[in-house]
Amino acid sequence: MIISFLGLTAPQVDSNGYLPTGPSLFCGFYCLFGIPLFALTLGYFARILVESHILSAEIKAMMKPISLSEYEYAKHLTTSDDSVHLSDFIVLQLLRQRKVDTETVNMIKARFHALDSDKSGVLTYEQATESK
Repeated sequence: MIISFLGLTAPQVDSNGYLPTGPSLFCGFYCLFGIPLFALTLGYFARILVESHILSAEIKAMMKPISLSEYEYAKHLTTSDDSVHLSDFIVLQLLRQRKVDTETVNMIKARFHALDSDKSGVLTYEQATESK
């Protein structure tokens, strides 16, 4: 038995208990195209409603002053000295905005160190394009 999305009632059947061709085709096309199109439309409007909220939350997280514990943590995110470099600051901001997590940062650092064969802290083009 097919249930209609809007009325929650089954389509009418003929005297033999079969669903006529017209309602069958309508139900088939509605299930095939109507329901996915409706879900796509809801998703599109939900994105419009939520997008400004997400953007303001990201800006708020970025503009929030760095605490002492965050500063101490940031000093060693990508570098080993006691200063916060641009790379440390960028990674810290990505972590604060929850764009990446520490596991991902550690994986990226491990990949960098694997490619940096001469341990200079700088990748050459040949090292960067090498597949290990």
